[in-house]
Amino acid sequence: MKKFIIPVVIAVFFSSSALAENIQEEAIDSLATASTFVKKGNYSKAVEEINYALSKINELTATGLLKYIPQPPQGFTLDNKQSQGTGAAASIAGNAGATASYSNPAGSSLNVNIAIGGMTGKMASLAAFGQMFAGLAQNAGGPQTKQIRVHGYTGTQIFNSQEMSGTLTFQVGQKTSVTIEGNNIESPDVLKALAKNIDFQGLEENF
Repeated sequence: MKKFIIPVVIAVFFSSSALAENIQEEAIDSLATASTFVKKGNYSKAVEEINYALSKINELTATGLLKYIPQPPQGFTLDNKQSQGTGAAASIAGNAGATASYSNPAGSSLNVNIAIGGMTGKMASLAAFGQMFAGLAQNAGGPQTKQIRVHGYTGTQIFNSQEMSGTLTFQVGQKTSVTIEGNNIESPDVLKALAKNIDFQGLEENF
């Protein structure tokens, strides 16, 4: 069995590397083409090429985010993970992102979203701002909001015990946010458990 697994892992590694190299070449070619259009005074075409190159760079960034998708907390399994770079909508949707979903046999589900740039990259800052006002209006039956510290980073936790759902958001640096959502969960502790598996420092240093 091991003799079969090793060649498969090697094949996946080299195919991923080849894909990244192809995307890099596309970005470089588009930037070179944009330079040619600028010299010719065709600025609209130059902008098209620059936007295309940007979308390819965002794809590379998004692919790099996948290695920061955390391992599942105890009792959960990782169902899927994916990345996506954005083009013209980057100012709103963010430059790049990676998502993952988890589940357990009891029917609980968790989702992680890592976003860079745009408004989504600052969602945690907005959540923290809203937390200042949420504390004034909390009641026993509604969502409870508080701040959580994980690995030296402050997150905003919102948990509704009646709906058995919650979110935990972190702002990592100026442009990166991490959002963890949970549904059909008995306690917000599982959100923090998943957050503990995230390399926040690596995210901040590399993105």
